[in-house]
Amino acid sequence: MSDTQNFRKSQRKSQWRETKHDHLTPQYILAKKRYNQEPHTPAEIAWFIEQFTQGHVKDYQMTAWLMAICLNGMNGVETAALCDAMVDSGEVMDWSSCVHICKDVNNLHKVDKHSTGGVGDKVSLILAPLVASFDLVVPMMAGRGLGHTGGTIDKLESIPGYRTQYSSEEFAKLLLTSTDRSDDRRLNAAIVSPSKDMVPADKRMYALRDVTSTVSCLPLQISSIMSKKIAERPDSLVLDVKFGLGSFNKNVEESLQLASGMIETGELCGINTTALVTRMDSPLGYAVGNWLEVKECIEIMSSKEAALSELSADLVNVTLALAAQMLVQGGKASNLRDGVVKAKENLHNGKACNKFREMVSAQGGDVDTIDFPEQYAQANFSAEVISSQTGYLVSLNALEVGLVGVNIGAGRKTVDDPIDKTAGILFHKRPGMHVVEGDVLATVYTERGDQLANAVQRILDSCTFSADQIELPPLITNFVTNEGVEDFDQSIFGE
Repeated sequence: MSDTQNFRKSQRKSQWRETKHDHLTPQYILAKKRYNQEPHTPAEIAWFIEQFTQGHVKDYQMTAWLMAICLNGMNGVETAALCDAMVDSGEVMDWSSCVHICKDVNNLHKVDKHSTGGVGDKVSLILAPLVASFDLVVPMMAGRGLGHTGGTIDKLESIPGYRTQYSSEEFAKLLLTSTDRSDDRRLNAAIVSPSKDMVPADKRMYALRDVTSTVSCLPLQISSIMSKKIAERPDSLVLDVKFGLGSFNKNVEESLQLASGMIETGELCGINTTALVTRMDSPLGYAVGNWLEVKECIEIMSSKEAALSELSADLVNVTLALAAQMLVQGGKASNLRDGVVKAKENLHNGKACNKFREMVSAQGGDVDTIDFPEQYAQANFSAEVISSQTGYLVSLNALEVGLVGVNIGAGRKTVDDPIDKTAGILFHKRPGMHVVEGDVLATVYTERGDQLANAVQRILDSCTFSADQIELPPLITNFVTNEGVEDFDQSIFGE
């Protein structure tokens, strides 16, 4: 973290913590938000969350407060204070204590990315090693899939032996040490599950939100999402905020509001934060399903640019744009255009693939799976989705595709559901492509043979066709900073 960020954070901490708490009670906090409709001070929020974590504020009192927030809202400072208090409720990454591992740790730029989730969103698998290949530290903590959206951890755990559970100290050591004793190159990239001791207040609060219909409340969304990222203590953060059929936000206006709120919270918490707003009407890339998505990423990182499949073009462009902005914030590129050029070079010269292989090896994964992905066992049942008409494929309903994925075992309906690592859907045609009646649109893979016929029909029904070729809407619509919103410059890809 920079000296400026350290100063801002320490100054804010002193302001938020020095207020005396003698007058504070749970009833006072509830009444102030519910009846008086007044903003809380950061000190009040910090006290309330601390008391909740220690068991002095009961679940019914927290639930009432969460409902009051949904009714009366929170301003930006309140939201940032809530986020910070949730971070402080548990373990955080303490980079300064890692000097014995890496003497330059305080001078290393740590940058991460967060996506609000979608179908086929496998960006992190390419992005983390790609950005790390520029000697930036990428301490990425990711989640599991639930409902129609997939989870990065589920995807990586389809690689035999891949370990995702680490303490904060183990995570730092993993990132900052070399995988080869013959040199002093740091690994720089790792993708793990959040430590069970991180943001425990958020875990308990989310469970209450889940059963009281307060999940969609914007300040609660923002503080929950950002708390897990800020607990990593990165220097900067780039957000991928999605909208569309396969996203939790159905229109761009909702996503812009969410992006702006998360950026404000990040900046108030001392983290340089920006966002790209991206469309999620169709799945990203050609694969949906855990191992199938890993395999697509291996193919992209192993391919020269000229050999890159058109089926993965959307996935590659989102990844390059996010990588470019991470390079800008990490001081490795002068602007987005420069960042795209540099990221594209390392994607296709093998450096990203080599770093991914190092990461998998360091986290206990079987690198033979990376070197020989074609040897990975396939699901026992498969069926093709055949086009019944000729024309141009306009869209693939991402929500419907994601729900089909859940039914065939690639996703889960509840947190306890098992995952079939081999289940999924491979698309052979993507929006914008011409299709002839009888063409294979997709192949469905599953261990649930009784679900095949239904899955095939639903995938076919999710396709929209046009007799005439149409121009597809832009995949990345906006670039958002703490200074405002601007249209994304599509020309940075040089196309």
